[in-house]
Amino acid sequence: MKTIARIEKGGGEIRVILHEWREQVYCDIRLWYEKDGGFHPTTRGIRFHCELLPELRAALEKAERVIEAGENVGNSREEKS
Repeated sequence: MKTIARIEKGGGEIRVILHEWREQVYCDIRLWYEKDGGFHPTTRGIRFHCELLPELRAALEKAERVIEAGENVGNSREEKS
């Protein structure tokens, strides 16, 4: 297990961690909370095979461009591409 990044969020943090399982590398992006002097993972997060990193990076960059362009993202829960 290797922690790549820690991003402060409210009373906790988002951690990006690489895990190896059965000779495969997975990326875990998860919210951690502080309790009893230590941090603990929550169920709020995602774990995926690292082969998906290029697609995820492209999706996040697209989201950033949409935000920077000031596009209306609306309040609908309906998925739009």
